[in-house]
Amino acid sequence: MKLLFRYFFAKNNFLATIFLIILIGYFISSLYLEKTIGEDVVGPSSFPILVASCGFILLAIHFFQNLKLIDKDQSLNIFIVKKTFKKMAPIFLTIVFAYLFEIIGFLFSSLIYSFLFILYLKKSLRYSLLFSFIITISIFIIFFYGLNFRMPMGELVDTDKLFPFLEDIKKMIY
Repeated sequence: MKLLFRYFFAKNNFLATIFLIILIGYFISSLYLEKTIGEDVVGPSSFPILVASCGFILLAIHFFQNLKLIDKDQSLNIFIVKKTFKKMAPIFLTIVFAYLFEIIGFLFSSLIYSFLFILYLKKSLRYSLLFSFIITISIFIIFFYGLNFRMPMGELVDTDKLFPFLEDIKKMIY
């Protein structure tokens, strides 16, 4: 058991093991999706299962290829863990964005996501704030007004009540 644990958390498998844990959670949650009307075997609810299955296959290939590279002194230290988590920061930001998307709405979640992501790219605070504001508003205008797409406005922070003029502008356009 100790050897198996050591193999999965070796420095060349650590990131893949974390991805495997996330993928297992994704796969289990995708089993509880409701089927759409008229969906028989293949449909929108089967797509996450397909993605998770492909991920499992790719991870199995990765782990089997790394069986040849087993080195006894591949110990995991705090430096490797920090470096791995630093590389995974965009993935964590994206997961947090996906959770916040429905809770606080598109405007606020996208603003936070783009701001933190640009800061991760080592840009200045002022540049990150300005660029994230511009890109969020631009995407909102394109989808909400240009494509007449209903953006999530949030449950915790109801953007419709916070900015009631957005719907009035849309009525004037259409």
